[in-house]
Amino acid sequence: MGIPAATKRPAFGVCLLLASLLLFGSEVLAWTNPPARPLVEWLLLLPAYLALSALLLDFIARYRVRDLFGVLLLTGIYSLTAALTINPLSMLNDLPRTLFTRVMGAHALIAAEMVGLFLVLIGGKNRPQRNLLIGCLVVGLAWGIWVKNWPRQEGFGDVSLMTMLVFGGGGLVLIAALLYVILPRFQPEVLVVDPLATELSITAEPVDSLDVFRLKPRGWLIVLGVLLALIALRLFREEIDIAGLILCPLLLALCWAILWFRGRKRGDTLLDNRLPVQPLPLPNLLVAATVFIGVGILGYNLPDIQVGAITPLVLIGLGFTSYGLAWLPTLSLVLGVQGYLRQLATRKM
Repeated sequence: MGIPAATKRPAFGVCLLLASLLLFGSEVLAWTNPPARPLVEWLLLLPAYLALSALLLDFIARYRVRDLFGVLLLTGIYSLTAALTINPLSMLNDLPRTLFTRVMGAHALIAAEMVGLFLVLIGGKNRPQRNLLIGCLVVGLAWGIWVKNWPRQEGFGDVSLMTMLVFGGGGLVLIAALLYVILPRFQPEVLVVDPLATELSITAEPVDSLDVFRLKPRGWLIVLGVLLALIALRLFREEIDIAGLILCPLLLALCWAILWFRGRKRGDTLLDNRLPVQPLPLPNLLVAATVFIGVGILGYNLPDIQVGAITPLVLIGLGFTSYGLAWLPTLSLVLGVQGYLRQLATRKM
């Protein structure tokens, strides 16, 4: 007879990994000037990223998120909440422009990339790595160009190549440590009771139910308490203006409503065949990290190229803005057409 033990442990380990990836994306890839953050601010950010990670995992399990549209909605919810709790000064400082360029653009897009990387890292055995390497090439090159030029344009001052590599390499080391050292310690055990034995024996049998990711009332209390406390702190510091306090919750409610509408009680999810966690083989991760860092250095050292008013930094900014303007209207339109066609199909001719 098997009795599940510590069923919350696997959820916490996976939550830690996803939180580290979200932090790496928003703080290092988007470069919200992490060297200037005081220690006290980091102590506030860590529980915020953990709370957002737990929220995304709950939504994946609760609404059976299974496709790209679901990921877009999840990362939209993440970026809108992060704008109110984590980086309001950076993400909401010039509304409505930054709503589309940073909140719905840069941070939502990078969060989608981090969710994709998360799925590769926890289910990487026997999976083709071509897409991972292509992603490292594109994101690494953009990262190097972005970190060299954007902080100067934003008024943060120049960021040295060494500073960029310290934060980029440090983030990758943290992610690797969580994946290969910390996460295995959170694999669940099952207490096996043999009625003929004189002692209890414990065997490691994985629990792959998505129920472990669904927040219980106490979990909801902790997650919402952390996020609401941070919003209150940002308001007290006058880091959020009235426009941000209105627009972000409205868009967040819209994303949540669409996610709820698409939810199902049964069916496949993004986490299928990834639980129990099957870490990406370490050599594959080392190759991907080397490619990422290498092209990041290349992007940082590229000579200044300008054709008219177009520079590589402008192209990256246009990409963020286009994504921020397009993804939610496009998703809403596609889902609306799909729903209308389903209604037509059910009517009698």
